[in-house]
Amino acid sequence: MKVPALLLSVPVLVAAVSLISPSFGEQGARRVKKTTSPYSELANDPLADPSRSEDDLKRDGGFKPLEVYNFLGIEPGQIVADLWPGRGYHTQILSNIVGEKGKVLAVLGPLYYQSKYEERIRKAVGERIEAGKLENVEFVGPLSDLKDNSIDVMITVRNYHDLGEAEERTAVLPDLMRALKPGGVLGVIDAFTDKEGRDVDLHRINEKLVIREITAAGFELIEKSDVLYNADDTFEFDGREDEAPIHRYFIYRFVHRYEKPKG
Repeated sequence: MKVPALLLSVPVLVAAVSLISPSFGEQGARRVKKTTSPYSELANDPLADPSRSEDDLKRDGGFKPLEVYNFLGIEPGQIVADLWPGRGYHTQILSNIVGEKGKVLAVLGPLYYQSKYEERIRKAVGERIEAGKLENVEFVGPLSDLKDNSIDVMITVRNYHDLGEAEERTAVLPDLMRALKPGGVLGVIDAFTDKEGRDVDLHRINEKLVIREITAAGFELIEKSDVLYNADDTFEFDGREDEAPIHRYFIYRFVHRYEKPKG
């Protein structure tokens, strides 16, 4: 018996609706389950830089950088701040995306600036700048050196929790707000825990706590993405341990997009 075309179309329609209908998380922020990359139009693939390491390529699979950056609205020509850049994994890719008309600020303070880590961070990022010929990357020392209303997007990846206790974490937020352009984006990615507060030993932090702190500073939580969700993560390990069931590049990390109010 031939099934009417209308009946065949119903599940397809339902599936389509379920894909496009937004779900809502904390404080009404729309949770986006999947994003796509617009960077195929760039002259060069941002990930194809031959100076990138094998470890970088492994990390790509876990972090999905182009999907995350697209979710945060990062585009060619922007001024982007890589907050506390570690060894410069994100700095290099962001530099390739924003291009010669844009700029990437590798911001050291307060996490690395005038600390025992500063020399190591400058060396690691500096080597990437030299190897990749990243002429649009600049170091910034203290947050106070950031110009008012000058930055399109800021991104912090797995280091908001490293800032310390609540007083130390929230102390940086006024400077971030000041330096962002009206409507500018603060992207926060960190390792998820179901514990209250900050899990110091496992380098994780409670997602709801992060939302409360950042929105209390005046930022608006616009969207959350599940792009780095991992259902197998039990939140009981850091991911650096040899016996860890999931490598740290693949554990569950929440992804938030905040904005500075335009008014």
